Amino acid sequence: MPTNQTPNYQLSQWEKSDKVLMDDFNADNAKIDAAIKAQADARTALAARVAQKGNCQIWTGTYVGNGKCGVGNPTSFTFPKKPLVAFIIDDYEPRWIFPWSGSIVTTQYNTLKWNGNTISWYLQASPDSADPQKQLNILGSTYRVVAFFEEDK
Repeated sequence: MPTNQTPNYQLSQWEKSDKVLMDDFNADNAKIDAAIKAQADARTALAARVAQKGNCQIWTGTYVGNGKCGVGNPTSFTFPKKPLVAFIIDDYEPRWIFPWSGSIVTTQYNTLKWNGNTISWYLQASPDSADPQKQLNILGSTYRVVAFFEEDK
């Protein structure tokens, strides 16, 4: 019979003076088998939960600004399908983050509107204070768009 046991699974740890018995080995093997099985079951359960959550698709695109702004000159972008969330990136910095909501959203400077897969926005400022930079529509500037879509099932 062992004098000591391991701290985690209480497996046999013999001293030179201990009598080694087959029953001790069988008990240790049963503990190891149960621990391995519990880990396998936990991984299987986790994989099943993750599979139910789904995943998302990441999509990128660009547009080039035309320099126009204001309510009469909205900027728009059409996605291949409705995104869960999208980002407009100017000079490698995210400028806007917007979820698809199917409605009109007002930010500090702009009004955003979804129509199907297309988002359009315009600067709310008065015509004499038009600022294509605030509308993310500087003439000739390339803007990057990153969108996350629900994974197709």
